[in-house]
Amino acid sequence: MAEKKLPHNTEAEKAVLGAMIRSNAMVSEAVAKLNVDDFYEGNENHRAIFGAMYRLYNRGVPVDPQTITNELINSKELEISGAPEYLIELADAVVTFEHFGDYVRIVQDHAVLRNFLKTLNEIENTYYTKDINEISEFIAASEKKITEVTEKRRIGDFQKADQVAQKLAEELANLKTATSDDTVTGTPTGFPKLNILTHGFHPGEFIVLAARPGIGKTALSLNLAYNATTKANCPVAYFSLEMPANMLFKRLVSADADVEFDNLITGFNLNQNKRLKLQQSCERMAQKRIYVDDTSGIKLLDLVAKCRKLKAQEPDLGLIVVDYIGLVTTSQKSKSESRQLEVQMISQTLKKLALDLKVPVLGVAQLNRNVENRGGEPQLSDLRESGSIEQDADIVMMLHEKKLSTAGKESKNVVAQHNAEVLKAEENATGTTGEDIKLVDLFIRKNRSGRMGRVPLLFKKNFCRFDSLSEEAERKYNELESESINYLPSE
Repeated sequence: MAEKKLPHNTEAEKAVLGAMIRSNAMVSEAVAKLNVDDFYEGNENHRAIFGAMYRLYNRGVPVDPQTITNELINSKELEISGAPEYLIELADAVVTFEHFGDYVRIVQDHAVLRNFLKTLNEIENTYYTKDINEISEFIAASEKKITEVTEKRRIGDFQKADQVAQKLAEELANLKTATSDDTVTGTPTGFPKLNILTHGFHPGEFIVLAARPGIGKTALSLNLAYNATTKANCPVAYFSLEMPANMLFKRLVSADADVEFDNLITGFNLNQNKRLKLQQSCERMAQKRIYVDDTSGIKLLDLVAKCRKLKAQEPDLGLIVVDYIGLVTTSQKSKSESRQLEVQMISQTLKKLALDLKVPVLGVAQLNRNVENRGGEPQLSDLRESGSIEQDADIVMMLHEKKLSTAGKESKNVVAQHNAEVLKAEENATGTTGEDIKLVDLFIRKNRSGRMGRVPLLFKKNFCRFDSLSEEAERKYNELESESINYLPSE
């Protein structure tokens, strides 16, 4: 039986090459969309001719039968190409340039299909000729290869200004007049002041939430996931690399039911009223569209594959949370690679995932010890392990508590007094009190599409919940901040 040829369209290739020979404008359009490998391997003459025109164009040399022939002579491809006779044949066959774009797309599509089939064959050969230690890793790597091939068919043309402007005009015409500056245009955060700065988390955004250990970054990321699915009624994916799903939901139920986490864990002081609140909360949580993956040390390719699958199942996926970035692993890491390069790969992949799925991705990260040793507020340079996180992120949020071991006695007293006055104002306004309540700041250190600033929050540790300050407490907070008390040693 004759060997099957890979898919190709010789006539479309001829039409593209002929138009390029006839018009330098067609050359410009073709070299922007095609390369030599897009032409069928069996049509060596077409690959040689296109390669010659491609090189001439890049050198700024006019493309015509004579210059092409000279280039083919220099590259020792004249005999293979059939020039100069075949060049004249190609040019004479062109009647109109009207369908040039269609012929280019046909060549592109056949090239993608060939590469797709080759990739499938490569995957099959790998399975039969190499040891497969982990099936899930093999499947994830195979899926990545297929995705890389198929994504090439999504490459589009430039969008003209009038087309973009028309779409924007239609969007603005349908835009409702905002009555306040906390209008949410993305996935809601649940915190009014954070909404003012970000207007919610938007499709394609990579958001980083960073803090030192013990400040409450997991609790806040859970709160953000809960607020998203509750306020927008959208699905949320939560990757928990440190905590099992059961424990995560205990935290969510504690926050939702307003029952102390310790009571829920131990059963101590769990009276009938609290049991009823917990039961009702479990029923509410069962209705939430929260998807939790608690695979410890999940591989990056598996994480991406699971997100793509969930997006296919839930097209309105509103948020993806990864807690935390530092525990994600890459399957292809070599011994010579540094952890910085691995984290760079992870952050770039999460940003690309956000863009591809058109879903905001929130990655939890660690701050290094510099912020404690130096004193003062955290800066972008305090992000741990990789500057790539700072570069790739659209929004960087840093959770910080004004309680530093490096502060002098007088400075600590000022901080303590500041916090006490704000908490007292909160107690007067809402009746909220308790030793486990802490005042923390959420700093927005980077925001590509919005404002930077700080958001004061109450961390109710025993309820695993963050709340916004009451108006009275926030007024007191702003009043104390405006005094610009230098409570920390100078850097």
